Amino acid sequence: MVTRIHPEPALPADLTAITSDAYRQVKDRLREVITRLGEAGRLRLPSEAELSSALGVSRATLRSALQSLQKEGRIRRLHGHGTFINRHALGLGANLAEAGAFMDLLAKAGHEASVSTADQRVAALEADMAASLEIPAGEQALRIERVFAAAGEPAVHSVDHFPVRLLGEDARALEPAQSTFEFVERHLGPPVCYSVAEVRPVLPPPDVAAALKIPATQPLLRLRHTHIRADELPVAVTVAHVNDEYLRFSVIRTYLDE
Repeated sequence: MVTRIHPEPALPADLTAITSDAYRQVKDRLREVITRLGEAGRLRLPSEAELSSALGVSRATLRSALQSLQKEGRIRRLHGHGTFINRHALGLGANLAEAGAFMDLLAKAGHEASVSTADQRVAALEADMAASLEIPAGEQALRIERVFAAAGEPAVHSVDHFPVRLLGEDARALEPAQSTFEFVERHLGPPVCYSVAEVRPVLPPPDVAAALKIPATQPLLRLRHTHIRADELPVAVTVAHVNDEYLRFSVIRTYLDE
C-alpha cells in the first residue's frame, strides 16, 4: 500500500458500501449482457455511453467493471475498435479468478442453491492459519462451518476463520451470514478487496466426507483463501472442499493488455 504525505480522507462507511455494491451490481449485470449477446451470436458490446445509459450508472463505475471483466478474460477491449466478448470463455464454469460466494457460484451453475451453518464457535488458531492472518499463533478466531447444497445435496464444505480481535467480545453471538464476503461487510467494516487462493486436489478429511456424504476415497478440490481488505488487512481465512460433481472451476489466463 502506497504511503501518502497527505493522506486522503477515507470514505464514510455507508458511502464505501454503496460504492462497492454499485460496482458489483454493474459487473453482475454486464455478465448477464455478455451471456445474452453471446448466445445470440453478437460478440461486440455496445459503447460505454450506451451501456452507461442502459444500466443507469456513471461512466467511471462502468469502466471499472469493464476493466475487471477484461482482466478475467471475459472481454477484450481493442483501442479504436470497441469492446468484444471472448467467445472462447462463453459457457465456462466458475472462473477461479473471480470473487464469488458459493451460493452464487452454485446458482450460476444451474443448481438450486442453499446453505446451512453446521457449527459456530471460538477456537485457538493454529500456526499456519495465524500466520496468514498476521497474528500470533494461539489467538482466538471465530470459526464458522457451512455446508452449501445443490438441490438439497451437499456440494461444498466451508470453514471460515475470523480473528476475534477484530470482532470484539460478542463474536460468538454474531449472525453467520450466508457467505464470507457478507459476514465481512456486515461485521468487519470495509468489504474484501481481494483474496489469495491456494488450490489443491485432496482426499477429504473424515468430517468433510461425512458432511458431503461421500466416500473417503473420492477426491475433492481444496480451496484455501486468505481474504484481504482495501487497507491490506487480512480479515479471514476460508478452507473449502468442493465436490466437482456440482461445481467446476475454470481459469482464463490473459497475456495482453489492450
